[in-house]
Amino acid sequence: MLDSINDKKILVVDDEKNLQEMVKDILSAEGFTVITADNGKEGLKKIYEESPDLILLDCQMPEMDGYEVLSEIRRDPLLINKPVIMLTVRCSEGDEVKGLRLGIDDYMTKPFKNSVLLARVKTVIERKALSLGANPLTMLAGNIAINFEIERRISTGSQFALLYIDLNNFKSFNDRYGFERGDKIIKHTANIMVRATRENGNSGDFIGHVGGDDFVVVTTVDKYPKICERAIQLFDDSIKEFYDTLDRTQGYIITEDRQGKVQKFPLMGIAIAVVSTEHTKITHAAQLSEIAASLKKLAKQQNKSAYVVERRKE
Repeated sequence: MLDSINDKKILVVDDEKNLQEMVKDILSAEGFTVITADNGKEGLKKIYEESPDLILLDCQMPEMDGYEVLSEIRRDPLLINKPVIMLTVRCSEGDEVKGLRLGIDDYMTKPFKNSVLLARVKTVIERKALSLGANPLTMLAGNIAINFEIERRISTGSQFALLYIDLNNFKSFNDRYGFERGDKIIKHTANIMVRATRENGNSGDFIGHVGGDDFVVVTTVDKYPKICERAIQLFDDSIKEFYDTLDRTQGYIITEDRQGKVQKFPLMGIAIAVVSTEHTKITHAAQLSEIAASLKKLAKQQNKSAYVVERRKE
């Protein structure tokens, strides 16, 4: 079952304003966050900017039709599994085959009932998460896919770098503000890692969500510095927005630590441990995880956003 829809973002791409508003009213009433786009080009731009959890995509639109948008989505490794429901006035057999070949998740014929729309949206999100073994909050690949990707890279013998991402002082933030706001931080961090990787990495890079506030990125050895630097910049530039005014101004929060003692905790930072096969010979995933775990401790000790690289020659 879907953990919570309060943090699920739906993008409606349709040139009919009345339909946009109708769908927005229906989904917003159920707790979804809804954003809209009037045409295919605007829709594609918002997919990259907003990282929606599901896209409702009209078949026939000016500038770019729905199939062109879908084709662009499926060509991007970071969007290939993004769930998409196609909206159409009519759905011929040829249209359906075309959509299925491009990787559509479902079709809905206009007009549709409110209850059917809600059922289809919830079902597609849940089904996609289950089929991918994805994290239900971020829809990023989960541990099965992460391990498979790492073993695949090792078996090919190609050089790669693994980035293990964690947050400083996330637990204290959760204790202070609650899990709902903590989930927003997790989704925000996922979006940052996707953006930093897309802007500075390769088309074949991999992003996964281990769980909680832990993520991984697998990239090439020449790309990880820029990805890390961009992720740190994006995180530090935006994290204050999630704090209340007083905490943001004073630069810390006051809450209990793990031993129950009241302490001051600085604002969150992002800690990145980098293990590169350029410096270290990796023979199995467990070895990689062990090195990354020790490096992560070093990164978190700095108590600010930072990345640490394993440079031991083996």
